[in-house]
Amino acid sequence: MKKFLKFLAIGIVLVAVAFYFLGIPYFTGLITDYDRYTFEYVTENPKMVEAYGIADNRTPADYGYANFEEVSYKTIFDGLNLNGWYIPAKKEVDQTLIISHGRTSNRLKTMKYLELVSDYGLDTLYNVFIPDLRNSGKSDEAKTALGYEFAEDIVATMVMLKERNNQRDYVLWGFSMGAMASATAVNRPDLVEYMDLNNVKVNKLILASPLSNIKETAWAGAQEMGLPKFIFNMAWNDFDKQTEGYSDKMKFSYLLSNNKLPALVLYTDTDKQTPAPILEQEVEGLYNVYPILFKNADHVQIYTRPEYKQRYGDKVNEFLRMAF
Repeated sequence: MKKFLKFLAIGIVLVAVAFYFLGIPYFTGLITDYDRYTFEYVTENPKMVEAYGIADNRTPADYGYANFEEVSYKTIFDGLNLNGWYIPAKKEVDQTLIISHGRTSNRLKTMKYLELVSDYGLDTLYNVFIPDLRNSGKSDEAKTALGYEFAEDIVATMVMLKERNNQRDYVLWGFSMGAMASATAVNRPDLVEYMDLNNVKVNKLILASPLSNIKETAWAGAQEMGLPKFIFNMAWNDFDKQTEGYSDKMKFSYLLSNNKLPALVLYTDTDKQTPAPILEQEVEGLYNVYPILFKNADHVQIYTRPEYKQRYGDKVNEFLRMAF
């Protein structure tokens, strides 16, 4: 009996060790690793083209902006290659609108909002830049951490435009993980310091179908997978290392109260990827946040719904023209 118990104890230890060294990295990888969605991956798949809402459009020229420029540049800390489109305003202006996509996406998906920019004459007030953030489109493959590194790419974009086009003032318009990245960019101490050193500033945020609390959203997904809480906690502790201990602050209740920029939040009550109850709890009581609810629309698909297109456009237009 003693020999059996000894072997059982050894077996339990071996299983625990195997889980720690194999299982935890696997679950962390579910968060940090995903396929890069290249242009070809999207345009050669009719279902994805439909989901992106771009029909036959492939560049800003298809939205009337033949003067767009394709720009290559580097990330600020790790030297990755980034790529994006710069669309200058119709007259010389000081503000630039950066429209950032989310996870498993690329700039083709955010390109369609140039129609909104054009329809409302916002191209007389703002230059526009639409980046491929890391691991997306024409930018380099890389791991990501729910917006932590995306935030670095957004700051790299602002600093590049400061050096290249003398642009200092920005509005960040982010979708899903790009929304979390936008809010993180204006709060992470090292990024805030970098922006200050380079004399760039953000004046407003537009957060669409946003990832509003990375841990709570990840836990909601883990529950759907049937993952026990203790395993999730172990995996999350491993993931937290990817954010250098910043993951607990990657939630709107902290980010949007720590830096009280005006923030327009566009969301739907039926979003399965970024659940509305989590978002609503995160922004409750924040006077600088303007939440706009749309009923029965999918994740990042509000603007593509004909019944919501005008209301969505009106809210964005009003917010971008509003003085605070």
